[in-house]
Amino acid sequence: MDSSDSSSFFDPEAQDDLVRSLKKEIKTLKSKMISQDIRIFEMQALLQSGKGLSNILNLPQLLDTFMAVVRERYDVINTSVILKEDFENGEREFYQVKRYYGLDDHYEDAVGKKEPLFLFRIEKNNGLLWQLIQQGNVISVRDLQKEPRFVTAWEKHQLAVLNSDVWCPLIKSGEVIGILALGERRDGTQINESEYSFMQELASIATTIIDSALRYEKNKRILSNIQILYDFNQNLAEINDFKVLCKETIQSAVKAVQSQKGNIMLLNRNTGKLELVMAWGYIDENIIEGLNSGKIETKSFEIGEGVAGKAALQRKSIVMNNREDIPQMGAYETHCICSVPVLNGGQLEGVMNFTNKIHIEKDGTAVLDALGRFTKEDLSLLQGIADQSAVSLHKSRLYSASITDRLTGLYNSRYFEDTYYELAAKSLVEARPLTLALLDIDHFKMFNDQHGHKAGDFILKNVAQLFNEVKRDAGDLAYRYGGEEFCFVFPSFAAEEALLRLEEFRIKVSQHEFLYEGQKLKVTVSIGIAECGLHSRDPRTLFNLADDALYESKRGGRNQVRIAKLEINSARSA
Repeated sequence: MDSSDSSSFFDPEAQDDLVRSLKKEIKTLKSKMISQDIRIFEMQALLQSGKGLSNILNLPQLLDTFMAVVRERYDVINTSVILKEDFENGEREFYQVKRYYGLDDHYEDAVGKKEPLFLFRIEKNNGLLWQLIQQGNVISVRDLQKEPRFVTAWEKHQLAVLNSDVWCPLIKSGEVIGILALGERRDGTQINESEYSFMQELASIATTIIDSALRYEKNKRILSNIQILYDFNQNLAEINDFKVLCKETIQSAVKAVQSQKGNIMLLNRNTGKLELVMAWGYIDENIIEGLNSGKIETKSFEIGEGVAGKAALQRKSIVMNNREDIPQMGAYETHCICSVPVLNGGQLEGVMNFTNKIHIEKDGTAVLDALGRFTKEDLSLLQGIADQSAVSLHKSRLYSASITDRLTGLYNSRYFEDTYYELAAKSLVEARPLTLALLDIDHFKMFNDQHGHKAGDFILKNVAQLFNEVKRDAGDLAYRYGGEEFCFVFPSFAAEEALLRLEEFRIKVSQHEFLYEGQKLKVTVSIGIAECGLHSRDPRTLFNLADDALYESKRGGRNQVRIAKLEINSARSA
């Protein structure tokens, strides 16, 4: 060994330097080991978090779990997830609170109105904050003094509602699908920038799973819509009656998108206006019945008037999900509305309108969902229903016009001839009763001479309306046979049962005051009844017997109901 090497080896200062160097290396290695250990732990945490989240397809549950993981990792007081709206908003994009924790359930909007936090949303813009969000980096949105770093955006969008210090963009394939917002830590400090990278990686995993959950829900809804459209199309093929077709169409559509109420308005080609023909929904049954029977007067819309009129004018569906933009009309507050034109070969047939959303409770009760909105999948389904029903409605409408009396809305004499004999024959084959009734408005010629034919037409129309108020929707059939004469057919009703129904109707007419051009007019009716099988097995003879009973009512003083006389040889057992 060289003497110089030997002297340096035993040199105390050299030994101290060596010890210091070794300690430094050990410290560096230890720091690296700690850093690697932290990184390994974080990677394991990310892996486990990813596994846990990937097993959840229910979006609300997924977001709650994601926020719980974040809160535990960063010990923050509050979190929220804001996702891109899946509504039709034209070129405007909005991000709405989907889940939250540790925040007030309500917030005050720009005009001081209290709203549920789930209605809080932010519009995408070209400002600095959104430019940073689109880059995908975690952003500190408040400084150490809790002052906003983006004052303009903070005030414009009321971002103080979220009480957040840090935003982490949720980006999938270059698109911002949402934002994770985190508040301050429980100890009052803010999350350090050194912890942003783990947050970003965790958010990246969560974003992929959130996107998958969104796609899963969307695909599930698309498959469901396909099944709904298939079933709807099958049902349409078996329906010829115009009113039944309208009712089936609007009921199917309202149920399919879980709307609170809906209606079909058809274009009256004589007036050029949209007129309500059928309504249905989860509201007061008396209101629905009143709308469909005409007891509740409804407004007709010009093309271009209101949301329905605009949809008709543009030949394009209109969705309005912002309550503030919707004119509030009627007793029920409108939170969202959707109007879909019904087009047959490009020709406007009418418009289907839907307002508000509901959710079904466990007991089957329908409850207004003030937060619900019409989605793209809803709109696609409604357009499919409108397209499928357009041809059927058009054909059924033409057929209905050919069998309907234009003045009263009752079936005409031609349709009576087509259906009466068939129904009578069916009742005999099935051994079920069927009752025929004939009606005349008393002294109607005298009434016309005194008040004029327009007043007479008014009476005919309103007498028909009064009968609609007492008849069974699907059972009883009413016809205008000619002039002031009406026919009624009651399938499955014996004469005595029909007598009770018609007596109620007769009293209703006699007590009613028909208000026409400031005049209070009154009329009475006379009615004759005959039962198929009891009075006769021959439909023609039965008609004559009912006619004889009608004239007995007239000869007996009018304003009464008479049952045909029972012939000895026409007993029920015959």
